[in-house]
Amino acid sequence: MNLSLTGSRHQLINQLVYFDEELHQFLELYFPSPTKSRTYTEERLQEYSEALTGLISEFSEELLHSKVLIGSKVQIRYLEDNESDTYSIVFPSKTDPSSNRISFLSPIGSHLLLGTREQTFTIQTPSGEYSVRIEDIRYMNAGDV
Repeated sequence: MNLSLTGSRHQLINQLVYFDEELHQFLELYFPSPTKSRTYTEERLQEYSEALTGLISEFSEELLHSKVLIGSKVQIRYLEDNESDTYSIVFPSKTDPSSNRISFLSPIGSHLLLGTREQTFTIQTPSGEYSVRIEDIRYMNAGDV
């Protein structure tokens, strides 16, 4: 396994350990009271952890770029106007909108998380509803915990 893949695998293991050990604290920080959003996020993070477990156990470069992970760079196409954007999916503390680094908790980030290439879906944002398709996924080892 090349050095880049080894680093990526290590980063994903760190994410898995973080969500295993710190999920409650993470949820308390971003969702201090019981809400539908907290429940949804907890379920999504459990689903994410299961996906990471499977990915790590059968690790390959092809699998690494097959799903949107925290640390992935994702190119999407807006179907209404055929425009495209590229986002990096990051932890909330690493968000930087000017660099298109969006949190996996954001409206777009939460829809993209665990998405696959060519998947089409509708995203609800404060500025409206958009139909988008995932064009490309590249894990960039940028999903620092």
